[in-house]
Amino acid sequence: SYFDAIVDGNSVSKSKPDPEVFELGAKLLSLPNEKCIVFEDALAGVQAAKSANMKAVGIGDKNVLTNADIVISTFEGLTTQDLLNKLKTN
Repeated sequence: SYFDAIVDGNSVSKSKPDPEVFELGAKLLSLPNEKCIVFEDALAGVQAAKSANMKAVGIGDKNVLTNADIVISTFEGLTTQDLLNKLKTN
């Protein structure tokens, strides 16, 4: 009841870094890829998000998640508006 759509590796035939999982999620939400933000802790996931033309928020080490639009170490203390502001400035 908390989510409008759920997609995981069992929903697609190709694994990350292929963007299929994120593209399917956007389709199920009836959103253009450009309006989606992906939260990822793995390099292959960030690559998949960028290949899908989505914003990528890396969660973890900025030296590893180099393709992410921004990298955070935790969600603690962050608001949705904080994240949107960080994405706009990058």
